[in-house]
Amino acid sequence: MNDVSAEFAMLRLRMAGIGTQLDGDWATKLDAQRHLDRDTAECAYWHAGYHQALADVLNMVAKRCSNADISDRSSPLLAVG
Repeated sequence: MNDVSAEFAMLRLRMAGIGTQLDGDWATKLDAQRHLDRDTAECAYWHAGYHQALADVLNMVAKRCSNADISDRSSPLLAVG
């Protein structure tokens, strides 16, 4: 498994765990939608989490693009498949 696939698998697991919490314990806490109210801790935490998610995805895309440029070379360490 290459690094990008491993990172996608890790993100899928994180997402599944968060989804379980969102559907379970956190469902009633989300009803108030305090993350939409500027100047609340909930809003800051939401944006911090979203920022990190975007950073994770951009990091994986950058790794995938850097491997795409060398995929035609004969190094088994850099093979893209």
